[in-house]
Amino acid sequence: MKINDLKERLGIYDIAVNDEQLNLLSSFMEETLSTNEKFNLTAIVDRDVFVEKMIFDSAMALRELDLTDKSIIDIGTGAGYPGMVLKILAPSANVSLLDSTNKKIDYLANFAKNNNLKVNTICDRSEHYAKEHREKYDYAIARAVASLDVLLEIISPLLKVNGTLIAMKGADYEKEINDSINAFKKLNLKIDSIYEFELPESKEKRVLIYIRKVKETNKKYPREFNEIKRQPL
Repeated sequence: MKINDLKERLGIYDIAVNDEQLNLLSSFMEETLSTNEKFNLTAIVDRDVFVEKMIFDSAMALRELDLTDKSIIDIGTGAGYPGMVLKILAPSANVSLLDSTNKKIDYLANFAKNNNLKVNTICDRSEHYAKEHREKYDYAIARAVASLDVLLEIISPLLKVNGTLIAMKGADYEKEINDSINAFKKLNLKIDSIYEFELPESKEKRVLIYIRKVKETNKKYPREFNEIKRQPL
């Protein structure tokens, strides 16, 4: 997919992109690929593939989602996808980008500063950050971070009551949901909706799972990551 095709492709889903945003997304892609030569950010280096699998895929999180003046945290943001893409397309959103790797956070902070984008960049592990920032965010999002049963525990404490986690998943999402039934109950979470779509050129399946927090999270969660991985809820 060419970068100039984004406007039309996302318009099908009522996701608006103006020329300034398109130029900024292109600049962000170039910054990512340039930084990728210094340390690993992405395995995708073909620009047409990058537009589809990194930018378009990230932007699809905005389908039927109004982030105007809302707070959202991107957990395990890595190269900044989807979090920085969401900030570019929803400039009034209060976006936080969290990753445990200093180099990645520094690269994102520099891009934001150089392009006058107000984002909060956080270098920390999500389960540690969640202990000190409970019930803070309207939305949380995660793309290719961990299995759903793990993801629910490390993210749910961050959400306000009635806040929503957007879990970006692939074709095997149903198994992940089935493996997480107990976690949903213990963490006071409920699936509001599931949206399936295909990437327009590769035809790879993608899924957005919208998970709402219905009550406060018990203060014993999240546990330490080793324990979460060893014995998921």
